[in-house]
Amino acid sequence: MKKLNKKFKYSLVIGASCVLLTPIPFLGKEYEYKEPEYILLEDDPAYAVIPTGKVYIGDENYINNVVHNDNDILIIDERVDNNNMKIVSSHQIDDKDIQNTILYIIDEYEKEYPTAWDRSIESMRIEWHAHNFFYKLNFKKTNTADVDFETSEENFYNNEIVKRVFK
Repeated sequence: MKKLNKKFKYSLVIGASCVLLTPIPFLGKEYEYKEPEYILLEDDPAYAVIPTGKVYIGDENYINNVVHNDNDILIIDERVDNNNMKIVSSHQIDDKDIQNTILYIIDEYEKEYPTAWDRSIESMRIEWHAHNFFYKLNFKKTNTADVDFETSEENFYNNEIVKRVFK
């Protein structure tokens, strides 16, 4: 049997999830996000501060060497080399409002330091929820522990079926 490609496997898992979750009454119900709470910082190693801690954004070397607290958020900026932004240990962040706030900060960062990288907040939100879902199922934990927002995955996470499952 031919080896199935990665996107096809994910599509099968998502399709099966849709079938299993369809009878649940809250499926597709929109979560009402609170207004994002953050302050962009100047003259500080962190880029922003949120109610739970600071948000650090930089290349992998910077993130690996920055002095931070356990509750701080670390984001690796790989937009130039890999067209990607990665939130380290994103599986530990379950609060949807905190997730949303972090995504708004990433959007602000992209506006301040523009590149060819291009992701919508909505598609990043859906991808993060999917990563956390699969991490909790022990599915490819090494791949789903950190969420990575590659530009090439924008269309996949803007798919209506994917949105309904992971909103």
